[in-house]
Amino acid sequence: MKRTVIDVDFLESKSSLFRGRFGHWLARLVFRMLAINRVNWVYGRSCDRSGAAFAEGLLNDLGVDYRIGNAERLQHLPEGAFITVSNHPYGGLDGIMLIHLMAGIRPDYKVMVNQILTLIEAMDENFISVKPRVGNKNVPANTAINGIRETLKRLKEGHPVGFFPAGAVSMFNLKLLRVRDREWQEGILKLIQLAKVPVVPIRFFDCNSLFFYFLGLISWKIRSFRMPYEVFNKKGQRPRIGIGELISAEDISKFKDSKSLGAYLKNTIYDMPKPTTFTPKTALKFPLR
Repeated sequence: MKRTVIDVDFLESKSSLFRGRFGHWLARLVFRMLAINRVNWVYGRSCDRSGAAFAEGLLNDLGVDYRIGNAERLQHLPEGAFITVSNHPYGGLDGIMLIHLMAGIRPDYKVMVNQILTLIEAMDENFISVKPRVGNKNVPANTAINGIRETLKRLKEGHPVGFFPAGAVSMFNLKLLRVRDREWQEGILKLIQLAKVPVVPIRFFDCNSLFFYFLGLISWKIRSFRMPYEVFNKKGQRPRIGIGELISAEDISKFKDSKSLGAYLKNTIYDMPKPTTFTPKTALKFPLR
């Protein structure tokens, strides 16, 4: 098991600029500037664990104690397969919190993530990898198909799966003047239709720093450089997560096209009433059922 997420060898494989003495010096500089060295340090402290235990180690080191609204609904999850759908305001920390929560209830829970997150080897047992769509570029067919096949196979075998249907971190929407997911991916919505299993909406009520979204207005590439810092600036914060009401497979089947289903699920997330009380993660007793 590697004890780092990104090392010099990884950078060398991506660019000859990081080879040799000067290249290694440059790599160390990049690690410091982008807080990758801090990411590696936190990862190394917990990488001997896996699943929910690994996620808990990360959250403890990051000083994040999330809270759950409508936590009682977690005690009534289906026994077999189901799907969770969530907004994606953090772009990283939300995935860690989601796996900590759901894998603590169902250790067989997996989340579909983009390929860069598969560098976090300790969470491999909870990841289904796909290559994300960037801008208007299409995902290579074989990469997408493999992820879809694995997902459908797991659901057919009775395992739960989670999706961030946006496939990328939320953006600041100038028209709405608030942070919102980009358009949800049609392929994910079609997969939800094909699965014919219940869906659990999960909303993250909080988000990254205003500076992060300001950078996004300039360029998503520039914003990406800020991502590691956005993992570490949540210390002492208490992110809020809301659990929505279960949507039955029968209700999902009523939608004849993916666009209308996507609009319904997205509205269900963003129109979710903010719970009046929240339960700290430290107060949850796993397993919940």
